[in-house]
Amino acid sequence: MTRLRDTLFLLALTLLIDGRTIAAIDLHITQPTRNFTTTNQTLVVEGGVASSDQNEITVSINTPAGVPSLSTIKPSIRAITMDLGGVRQLQAALIRPSVDERGATGPRRILLAVSEDGTLFTEHVFDVSASVDALLNRVVVRFPNLIAARFIRMEMLEGWDPDGILIESLEFLGIDSHIIQPSISSVSVLLDRARRTHLSFSIALLLADGENEIFVVGAPLSSRNEEQYVKTILVRYLADLQSAISDESRFALSDGVRASVLVPVDALDPTVKKIRFFRESSDYVDQFDYRDNAHIARGTLTVLVYRFEILKRGNFEVEATSSLSSQPPILAVDEVLEPPSTWMAGLVPLPIHLTVDLGDVHTLGQIVVHPNVVDNRSFGPQRGTILVSDDNRDFREVSEVSAFNDGVTAIELPSHVSCRYVRLLITESKQANNVQLNEVQFFNALGSKILRLAVFQQLPLERPALLEFGYDRADLERAGVNRETDLRVFTWDTSTHEWQLAGGEVDLVRQKVSLELNYISQFAVFQAVPPPELTARWSLNPFSPDGNGVADVTRLLIPDSREGDAGNRELVVEIYDLHSKLVRTLISRSTVSSNSISVEWDGTDRTGRPVNIGPYIYQVRMGSRISNGVIVVAK
Repeated sequence: MTRLRDTLFLLALTLLIDGRTIAAIDLHITQPTRNFTTTNQTLVVEGGVASSDQNEITVSINTPAGVPSLSTIKPSIRAITMDLGGVRQLQAALIRPSVDERGATGPRRILLAVSEDGTLFTEHVFDVSASVDALLNRVVVRFPNLIAARFIRMEMLEGWDPDGILIESLEFLGIDSHIIQPSISSVSVLLDRARRTHLSFSIALLLADGENEIFVVGAPLSSRNEEQYVKTILVRYLADLQSAISDESRFALSDGVRASVLVPVDALDPTVKKIRFFRESSDYVDQFDYRDNAHIARGTLTVLVYRFEILKRGNFEVEATSSLSSQPPILAVDEVLEPPSTWMAGLVPLPIHLTVDLGDVHTLGQIVVHPNVVDNRSFGPQRGTILVSDDNRDFREVSEVSAFNDGVTAIELPSHVSCRYVRLLITESKQANNVQLNEVQFFNALGSKILRLAVFQQLPLERPALLEFGYDRADLERAGVNRETDLRVFTWDTSTHEWQLAGGEVDLVRQKVSLELNYISQFAVFQAVPPPELTARWSLNPFSPDGNGVADVTRLLIPDSREGDAGNRELVVEIYDLHSKLVRTLISRSTVSSNSISVEWDGTDRTGRPVNIGPYIYQVRMGSRISNGVIVVAK
């Protein structure tokens, strides 16, 4: 609750600073278009604004777990609000401008509004150099005096490039010269109609585990005492499918725009942590991969393409200065908290260290060390130091632990640090040069566990999932679709290197194509070639199998056109009673090669006994084609 209150306060500060209120404008969100649940922590919010009398318009948005990168925010950063997690003594701001062919893209002049408790803010204005410090690889904005702050809002008053301000990162230099990574609570972008014909924006943010309420606010830059314009987006983020609470025993996942997947909880392998999917442009699919496909309408293009990623739990890669040959550290950090240990090092001189590759850059907040404990004796470290690095070469110290617990030790980092590599340097052990660790866990600044996830493109399911893909009129026109009723879902087969027809049903009112599948892969929606009509007729109908030699047997004739079932010509012919009970299978999954098929029925059931007089239902299935009808048994 405290974090939400602080976030809303900082967002309000962003929108109301200097006494400004917000004027009504036309703000529209193009992505996402609805509230949804996702396992993708990154949410990209896109939209646009329009105003008949305002040239400069700001769009502000709160960021529940920060941003993946400030460099993805477009078109021009106007303001950033931050939370340092606690009151810090600051001596400088560190700004890394984006690399651009235009030259310097960072701010030229900034305003800092700072507060220790979020109630009273003090403002400072600073000039910003265009030169990057060679040692820190950032533009350094030094403060004439130390600034004590927890909550900070940086407003870009002026940029070196008149076309906009683009930066890659924003940090602060503490009193001890440690780099402090802030949590970003909200960002604002500036849209200038005088310089751009289309006022659009794209802001990528990170979601916190659970429910997220996103506020998107548009306002003319110089407006006063007018009504604000706000859009609200509700997103539920599931950081881990295995530990998340499902809806009605299934996970209802969506991208918030076109695609949704309903996956039964018991359909997933226990190692599956996330199912993510992304809509790709039509250029993602090479036309050579489908232009000669017999199942795709000639001359049409892809209507939709979705790329799926299945993330399964993996192990972090680990290096160590010493380890037992029977317990190499490459087996470490696998979320198994019980012996056999993550790491063992026996009878070696101290200090020794364990270096873990997190696989990507994370903002680290806590490290939890699980020692091996045998008969109440801990084999964990006694003293140690935590160091971090971005490149596995230059490490910086972030925390010193003077006394580890005999059991589990949770190490809270004094400030949020951004890093990829984490090194646990052990200078003293509890059991004379004998260190045994069952696990080392890592948590980000919001308390979410950092996991190593392996990415797969396909996933078999224990039970079918329901997939649904939406489209609009523009999609159909772009793809050249002339029969909307023939839209079908295709899946990419990596072994044959072709798009294979999976099927689907079209809802013309909701403009959606849906189907159930027992696997997840890469999917596309095409206009399919409708299979030719399957016709079948009986030589005698009704017929009289009474053994008198007249009309005792009837023959089913199936004229066949093989064009509609290339590569799939299994034939099934079955007889059912009026209660849908199977009476007789005349042909069971036989592969046919002739142009015409004939099959006889003598009026007996599966046991060879004559059936009762009356009507029966026959069904013929050949590939994707089906024909049903009635055959009558008479006296």
